[in-house]
Amino acid sequence: MDGSKGRLVGVAAALAAVTMLAGLTAAATAGVGQKCPGTFRVLHDDRIDNMPVPAGNYAITVKRMSCPSASDYFRQFLAAAQNGLPKGWKLFRGRMKFKNRKQNVAFRIKRVGGGGGGGAMTGRCPGTFQVLHDDRIDNLPVPAGRYRIKVKRMACQSAAGYFKQFLAADTVAKGWKLIKPKRKFKNRKGNFAFRIKQVG
Repeated sequence: MDGSKGRLVGVAAALAAVTMLAGLTAAATAGVGQKCPGTFRVLHDDRIDNMPVPAGNYAITVKRMSCPSASDYFRQFLAAAQNGLPKGWKLFRGRMKFKNRKQNVAFRIKRVGGGGGGGAMTGRCPGTFQVLHDDRIDNLPVPAGRYRIKVKRMACQSAAGYFKQFLAADTVAKGWKLIKPKRKFKNRKGNFAFRIKQVG
C-alpha cells in the first residue's frame, strides 16, 4: 500500500470507528432500560456469585451504559475466578441485575431461549460503519458508503475493529476467511464471524 493510500485509509478508519461508536452509544445508552439487539450465548451451565447462569441465550437490557460494554462485563463476570464480581459491582439476584453504584450504570440479563453454543453477541449491531472511499478486502470490492454489521458470537466493537483492520491492510488477517458471496468474515479457530451490508 503506498503512503497516500495509507493516510487515506487511516483517516477513513478513524472516522469509521468514531461513527460506529457514536451509533452504538446513541442506540444503546439510556436512562431507562434499553434492550440490546441480538443475544449473548452462554456455552455451559455456570454461575456468578451465588446466582446460577444456565447455558442458553440471554437478552441484555442496559441502563446508562452501552450494549457492548454490558456484554463484555457479563463475559468477564462469567470468566472470573470463583465467578465473583469485581469491586464496585453489586448483584441483585432476584432481578438478575448487575449495578455499579460508583459509575451509576447497570444491566440486566434474561434467558430467552434454549441451550447455547457460542460466545458473545449474536445479531445486528446498532449504528453503521462509514467507509469514506472505494476500497477492497482481498478480492471483495468495498465501495464508499455506510455499512451495517451483523455479528455471530462476537462483540460489535470487535467486528468494527476487524473491519477497520482489514480495510487498512487490503486483506484479512491470519486465521480469518472471507466468504465473498455472503460478504462474511469468519475466524475459523475462534468460530466467530461477522457480515457487512452496504445500506447507504
